[in-house]
Amino acid sequence: MYGYMDHLCQQFYRCTDWNEDNSYANVIETARNLIDFDIPDGASLIVSSQSSKNSFTSYTLSNLGMVNGSVAYLYSSRPLTTIEPSREIPLQELVSSYRILKPLNPPPDPIFWQQWHAGVRVDRKDTLLYGRLFLPGNSLEALLVRRLSPKSQLLVTCVSDNQIKNKGAITFNLQRDNGKWRNEIIYSTYESLIGYRGMYNIGFEESPSSSTNRSKVSPPVSRLAFGLEVFYGIASKSPGFSTAMRYTTQSAYTGTPLTLTLMSNPLMGHISATYAVRTTNASSFASRFDFNVYSYISDLSIGCEIWRKGAISSAVNSVEPPLPTDFSGVFKASTSLNSRKLRLLWEGRYKEILISTGAGISLSPRTPLATSVGIELQYSS
Repeated sequence: MYGYMDHLCQQFYRCTDWNEDNSYANVIETARNLIDFDIPDGASLIVSSQSSKNSFTSYTLSNLGMVNGSVAYLYSSRPLTTIEPSREIPLQELVSSYRILKPLNPPPDPIFWQQWHAGVRVDRKDTLLYGRLFLPGNSLEALLVRRLSPKSQLLVTCVSDNQIKNKGAITFNLQRDNGKWRNEIIYSTYESLIGYRGMYNIGFEESPSSSTNRSKVSPPVSRLAFGLEVFYGIASKSPGFSTAMRYTTQSAYTGTPLTLTLMSNPLMGHISATYAVRTTNASSFASRFDFNVYSYISDLSIGCEIWRKGAISSAVNSVEPPLPTDFSGVFKASTSLNSRKLRLLWEGRYKEILISTGAGISLSPRTPLATSVGIELQYSS
């Protein structure tokens, strides 16, 4: 389940018309959500509040052998008017599940970003600021998102921790997205890392810039995307390279939604193929096959999710795109041949509390039955 601050970042991207589905970092997001989902470790309590439409706070208290916690604050220059409290927000907005990709639309003309008052431009570039302090270790993480134009934005992430090299690191990510192409230039002070990510979409048709004409054009029912990632660590003199291909159907009304991906890392000899299908509105299935051409080691992983329907919430109709129905909970399960471990997770809502609980169960007789057990409670007002 997404944390409160992660949900706010997603809403900021939505309000500023930024499509994160078109990023190379999310090319295998669907299979990852169904197979490699996170299981809570220990017991955690997260309490969040909305001070205004622009500022939010969150407090975390957890017990992982010792009691620790964190304090987080987020500010958005764009008012986030779609944020709902935990008792009303649709569960599908918070659970990382099968992703129906958003249609690709060309960015609006920059002239629509201009705001004039008395002959003077008064528009401002949208900005998001986020900071989180971990206690008692005094570690700090921060995020800056700055929209530069309808086609570009800058991400700056920072981390300060005594346990990492140079006591901290800063990463700059300049992103440019025109719908068909997505380019990212990355630099990190950690190991002096420089990199490039790119995505190219086939099945994208430029629609008229007018919102009226655009609404009359039906988006393609399928999309094929190619991407690559290149990194080089100057300090360690270590390169990195990977390529990926993704085919996905866009709509649940044109057939069974499915996602196929193929990713390779030529330097390491690793190849990974995934297949994910949304069988119904309440169930999805995914499989992944990994193979290394140098060591001949292979692995097969499978995962699924099943949603439990509940009473329809009034908040469902306010979500864009509209959700098919509301659900009261979701059950996930995954396993792989090599790990011999069964991962179970249930996420749902009890009154005003969001609950995420799960366990890792070993299928090998030489290890303990339960390798990890945890529960996480979230409340927001």
